[in-house]
Order: sequence, then structure tokens, then C-alpha cells
Amino acid sequence: MTFQTKDVMARAATTLQDASNIRWPVTELHGYLNDGLREIVTIKPNAVSKTVNLELDEGTLQTLPAEYTVLSRVSRNMVDTNTGGGAIRRLDSRSIMDSHMPGWQDPAVIPFAKKVVHVIHDIADPNQFYVAPGNDGTGIIEAVVGAYPTKSPVPGTDADDIASYDDDVDVPDIYMNALVDYVIYRAYSKDARIAGSATRAAAHYTLFRDSVTNFSQSENGMSLAAANSGE
Repeated sequence: MTFQTKDVMARAATTLQDASNIRWPVTELHGYLNDGLREIVTIKPNAVSKTVNLELDEGTLQTLPAEYTVLSRVSRNMVDTNTGGGAIRRLDSRSIMDSHMPGWQDPAVIPFAKKVVHVIHDIADPNQFYVAPGNDGTGIIEAVVGAYPTKSPVPGTDADDIASYDDDVDVPDIYMNALVDYVIYRAYSKDARIAGSATRAAAHYTLFRDSVTNFSQSENGMSLAAANSGE
């Protein structure tokens, strides 16, 4: 299911008891929402996932294009942009290749090729990965990557009317409540010097952070269970 920008903003305005948007203008809430989208992927880089083709550079070390946040999974080689090729095996550490074949990154030892056999990716460096054998610069692989959410646009007319923000938010609907909490957190932060506002802001940021973090932990738990079952 999808949800719209106006849904988040209206819920936040109701909780703030500012349905007429006097204290917190509509455009201000909208800015907070866009900030929240980027905050979500800061905490959970694969909150927005896409299956894409990655064109490889020559060599072993590869860098994700700037619009992607993390390499989540590698599926297969591609013969071309539309035709699938052989499967790719993922390794979580360079130590296996380094210990069994110390010269694996040297084209004089293993010639560079189009087809990838192994991908080595360490989550500590989410934007880079290695391929073995090193690529000759013509390879294409299919991968699941995390992506930055599309920024919610300002409507061309009636920008001060919440109802006009009818674009779909570019994250799964499980993040809707988290976004509402983020908008409220930012709104209360504006009044941090007013008694109680700082406490309320901190409480809503905690709800936001815990919600996103819990989704990540649940996903990791399911991935571990699948790995242990051999799936």
C-alpha cells in the first residue's frame, strides 16, 4: 500500500493541536517530512530497495553510483541489460580470497573478465564492493540496492493547503507512523525553550528512531533464520 504526504502532515498537525497550521505552517511541516525521509535511510539504508543493473568498472574494486545507499544483494551476471546470465556467489570477507589466492586482484595472476564469479561486500563499507575475477570493464550485474527516497515536491498551487500534497511518499507504508513522529519531533524542537516542548520532542524522536531500528532488527532476524535453514 502507498500513503500520501498529506496523510502524514494532517496526522502531525492533529497531534500538535494545530489543525489550522497557525504555529507550524504547512510548508514547514512539509520540509520536516522530507528531512525525515533522508533520516530513515540514514538509520536503515535499504528502507527503499530497488533491483537494478550495475555496470562495472575495470578492476576488482567497484563503487556504487551516488544515488544508491547500500549493496544489499547480488543476483546474477547480465549478458546485456535485458538478458540474465550466470549466478554470482557472495563472500562476506576478503580473507577467504586473500588466504587461498593472494594474487587474485592482479590481472597477471587472474585475467580480468566480463563474468563475475564472486562478489565480496563488507557492510562496514556499504558503498563499495569487490568482484572476482577483476572486471574487464564490460560486465553488468543485477543487484538489489538501497536507494534514497524521492523528495516530496511542493505542489504548484495551494502550497498552504495540506490537501494539495497528494503525492505518494516514496517509502513503504510501514514507515508512515515513524514519519509522523519525526515531523512532530521537529515541530516541538522549534519550541524547545517552551516548558515541556523539549521533552515532547525527545519522546517523538525516540519513537521514530525505535520504529525504524525495530524494522531493521526484524529484517536481520529473518535473514539469519533463512540462512540457518539453508534458504
